[in-house]
Amino acid sequence: MTYRVLFRKTPYEPKTRSGRPRVTDTRSDRRIQRMASSQKMSVREITGASQLLIFKNTAHRRIMESGYMFQAKMARRLPLSKLHISKRLQWARNHMS
Repeated sequence: MTYRVLFRKTPYEPKTRSGRPRVTDTRSDRRIQRMASSQKMSVREITGASQLLIFKNTAHRRIMESGYMFQAKMARRLPLSKLHISKRLQWARNHMS
């Protein structure tokens, strides 16, 4: 296979992508991901602020493509009681120095 590619008369060029072309380019993808990671914005707010004519599903897809951002619910915890708050403050004051 590699022999045919190396010694072919015409230069090797990969095939063009089939299917629908992307609405956003790599620069706008990075801008969307940056807006999602640095600010507390919803996907709808990002689509409005991105100055692109894209749907919110497209913006959400671009955020998910980054790989390191995902939505997770926080674990539910009971609030601290007044006694626990005072004990924590006392412990912090004792261990300040």
